[in-house]
Amino acid sequence: MNKFLQLHCIIVLLLATGCLNKKDTGRWDNACLDPGLPKNIIYHEMNRKDEIYSFSEKPDGSKRTSDVSYLCYGKHEKHDTTYAKFNNCRAFYYAKSDTLLINIGISSGFGGQGIDIKYKNKKFNAAAYLFSDVIIEGETKPEQKVIYQRLTLNKLNYNVGDSLFGKIEFKSMEIDKQGDTVLHVGKGNFRTKVKRIIIQE
Repeated sequence: MNKFLQLHCIIVLLLATGCLNKKDTGRWDNACLDPGLPKNIIYHEMNRKDEIYSFSEKPDGSKRTSDVSYLCYGKHEKHDTTYAKFNNCRAFYYAKSDTLLINIGISSGFGGQGIDIKYKNKKFNAAAYLFSDVIIEGETKPEQKVIYQRLTLNKLNYNVGDSLFGKIEFKSMEIDKQGDTVLHVGKGNFRTKVKRIIIQE
């Protein structure tokens, strides 16, 4: 695995483990199974679009991995959908862990946003994340509560190298660092290859 992808996955791992201003919601629900999901017409449409890469990734000519629409906006704000689908999907097992981490989002190098999904034993936990390179000492960490989450996968178990197809419906409410209410909403299909990340010292 190239160093750019490894760096991207390390950042995603930090997000998934709550190290970058995101509180784990703690809510685990059953995932749904739909073996016919890869036949959905949306994946044919995604084949006609180029992949969107995060800052640390080297473009390799891949086709689009995410059609998920993700929005993050204040409770009384009008949300802008212009860049709602500007994200990608990556899935991996970290080191010897048996928890699959699925990340749908984007990172610019100065910040990032999206949805992290942890999946294990047919159950999943989803949480939105939003981070930037600006760190303010003493700032309170945001509190996030899931309103609903639904995950559909084409298989119930994945090995490294498997193709993963999924669909997510997600909504959460967060009290951010300034005490304002922020809504996170995600919905759509995604796909990727499952990888294993081993950090080399």
